[in-house]
Amino acid sequence: MTIALPPALTQLVERLIHTGRYADEGEVVREALRVLEHQEFDESPALEAALLEGVRSPHQPYDASVLERIRQTARA
Repeated sequence: MTIALPPALTQLVERLIHTGRYADEGEVVREALRVLEHQEFDESPALEAALLEGVRSPHQPYDASVLERIRQTARA
């Protein structure tokens, strides 16, 4: 697989390798993909708390104010 990166990302990869933490470009990309996978597929504690709050709360109409309160809680 060949991946083309813009200059700024190429420089970032080079800096990361230069630190000695990564041996080559492939290691940097693998780590970046692991982090992305974790971020995309693992539930965050804030999301889990919001879901549990919804399950435990008495039924209420769902409107924009409820969604905004959930968003604020998730950001905390």
